Amino acid sequence: MMDKSNAMIKIMTILNEDGRMMPGGRAHAIVTEYMNFKIDRMGPEEALQDVMHSKEHLVAQIQQMEM
Repeated sequence: MMDKSNAMIKIMTILNEDGRMMPGGRAHAIVTEYMNFKIDRMGPEEALQDVMHSKEHLVAQIQQMEM
């Protein structure tokens, strides 16, 4: 069974494969807060699966935040 911190690490790695989202930046803070909410609501494993399924859409939204 996966815990919240391991899920967060995996999720942020998936969403930041290109390295554009910098810790401390606006997009990083927003995504971290949203993913914490998602993990709390869905559970770590379900949240990870959801992110993997909707990765392209989430990455596009992150790129829009960084403009």
